[in-house]
Amino acid sequence: MFNNIDDALDWLYNQKKLKKREDLSRIKNCVELLNIKIDYKIIHIAGTNGKGSTANYIKNILKLENKYVGIFTSPYILFFNERIMINDRYISNSEIMYYLNKLYEFSNNYFEKYNDIIPFFELTLLMALMYFEDRNIDIAVIECGLGGLLDSTNFLKTDLSIITNVGYDHLAQLGPNLSDIASHKLGIVHDGNCCITYVKDELKQQFDEYKKIHNAKMLYINDYVKNINILDKGVSFEYKNEYFITPLSGIYQAYNASLAIEAVRYIDDKIPNLLIQEGLNETFMPGRFEYIKDNIIIDGAHNISAIEALTDSIKLKFKNKKINIIYSALFDKEYDKMIKHLSNIANKFYFTTLKDLRATDPNIFSKYTNVSSYTFINYEECINKAINDLKDDEILLITGSLHFISCVRNYLKNNNF
Repeated sequence: MFNNIDDALDWLYNQKKLKKREDLSRIKNCVELLNIKIDYKIIHIAGTNGKGSTANYIKNILKLENKYVGIFTSPYILFFNERIMINDRYISNSEIMYYLNKLYEFSNNYFEKYNDIIPFFELTLLMALMYFEDRNIDIAVIECGLGGLLDSTNFLKTDLSIITNVGYDHLAQLGPNLSDIASHKLGIVHDGNCCITYVKDELKQQFDEYKKIHNAKMLYINDYVKNINILDKGVSFEYKNEYFITPLSGIYQAYNASLAIEAVRYIDDKIPNLLIQEGLNETFMPGRFEYIKDNIIIDGAHNISAIEALTDSIKLKFKNKKINIIYSALFDKEYDKMIKHLSNIANKFYFTTLKDLRATDPNIFSKYTNVSSYTFINYEECINKAINDLKDDEILLITGSLHFISCVRNYLKNNNF
């Protein structure tokens, strides 16, 4: 039995799978053994980037229709509880301990019977499903953890699928090219299902072929998103000739918000635009093009697709400013490509690292740019140096990975930057 949240989460984090997942039999078996009832609508979201923003847009709009909306998302930026919430309330520490105490006993019994460990992500998903059942939600917005086809969430019978985009990330697990990655994402679109996406034109043929085989409906929003403008804080855009604003910055947020608009209209085709706009207005995502100050921005762009989208937005937003960049990334990411792309906008780099088993030696990063750079082993020292160096005509962008941004954000907030 767990009596404090730290012990409970420490146990959870240390539950690691014994072998590579080849099917969804374990999660299905666990749901049956736990007698979890799933009798609410489900919107399922996959994609390389934008899943969290899209999920939160949807949640914030639907709750204004007096819907009780559960949301399951990952990873978190500030604390574990962000992974599971209903409307605007995160699951509490006491509720986490309540469900983990149940799952601890269940997990031990499962291992004795099947000689198999229920890993972290599946236990977290089981916790969410138990929580949603107990709270009698109306609809769940469920985000894939990795890929789609063999993601633990894909055993669910869903009412709507969303594929935000397909880009290069998790290549070891999903494959070396976009077509392989797209196949995994498409796995969440079940027979007869409807999928909303803004996938690139080069993949539409693959999506259309999948649609025919599985008798699915494919809604592409690409051509309906127009007149995107970067605001002081946020983005304005037109979707299907209707004007909207999102407070989240970055060109890509116009597409994430449009996916959410199409999704809520699929659930309720009579939902008024004023309600949609109010839901967009309430959306906030820490660590996604987030302003710490007017001249300091943090963004958890952790793959080349996200970096490309981030640099496009930075170039539009700050045409007359020099961009200084603090960067760190985990060793299993394509940091060489990301640094080369960031070099197109960088005035100077500050490379650093963090305490993580997957951290990269920051001295390696300078090999991939001709832009002047400084290297720091301690990221707090790096931040202090970069901020002290910052001039009136410069912007400080901090990016590289969500884990890094989580550490940075806490440091900046705790030290009143």
